[in-house]
Amino acid sequence: MLRKLAYLFLIIFFVMGAIAAYTFVATVNKAQTVAQPIGDFVQQLVLPATPVVLPSSTTIVRQINDLARLETASMELEKNIIAERNNDIMWGMLGETLIFEAHGLAVAGVDFANMTPADIQVVDPTTVMVHLPPATLFDDLPLLNTESSRVLDRDTGLFASVDPQLETTVRQEAEAVLREEAYETDLLEVANYNAQEFMLTFMQGLGFENVIFTEDIPPTVEPYQQEIPKGYVLVTPTPLP
Repeated sequence: MLRKLAYLFLIIFFVMGAIAAYTFVATVNKAQTVAQPIGDFVQQLVLPATPVVLPSSTTIVRQINDLARLETASMELEKNIIAERNNDIMWGMLGETLIFEAHGLAVAGVDFANMTPADIQVVDPTTVMVHLPPATLFDDLPLLNTESSRVLDRDTGLFASVDPQLETTVRQEAEAVLREEAYETDLLEVANYNAQEFMLTFMQGLGFENVIFTEDIPPTVEPYQQEIPKGYVLVTPTPLP
């Protein structure tokens, strides 16, 4: 009889133990299930935010300087020039008159090598202010086209001989006259506009959406402050070894 009771108690003990073990495991699984969304939420609260690094003015200007000189506008010019000598002596008998048809090509543009970091002011990741050097005629390019320019007419007085230096002089004068004519046109205005259009495309290629051109050196702006979403932490990327 006692043996049967012992067996009965042993069976009851194992059944109760199994129930307790099952209840414990179920509770743990349920706790993990509930804790998972909480863990995800906590993890979202400390998500790292990648810092926005603005390109420096020095870096941008170095790229611009590499463009060197940019020809942004040109204009063909034509003018007749009259050169005379000694026509006021002896009623022009010792004089000479030369009519020269001058043809030339004036080329204007901007020399980006003249830009410095002060000419660039990065405002934020999408906005930059730019001061371009003014467009100018490139003096090192010959303006007079010697092949198409020609002497239209040449008269000498009764007692005068042809002066070979007169044509040389009139060609030099033609170069200066054509240059003056170019400055009186809208050539430089067009060259400035085209330079801005070129720089606009260049800056957009660097990621800037708003390009502000200034007549003078851009004013200094407040350092850019990146907006960090709530719950994010700004971290500095670890440099690669």
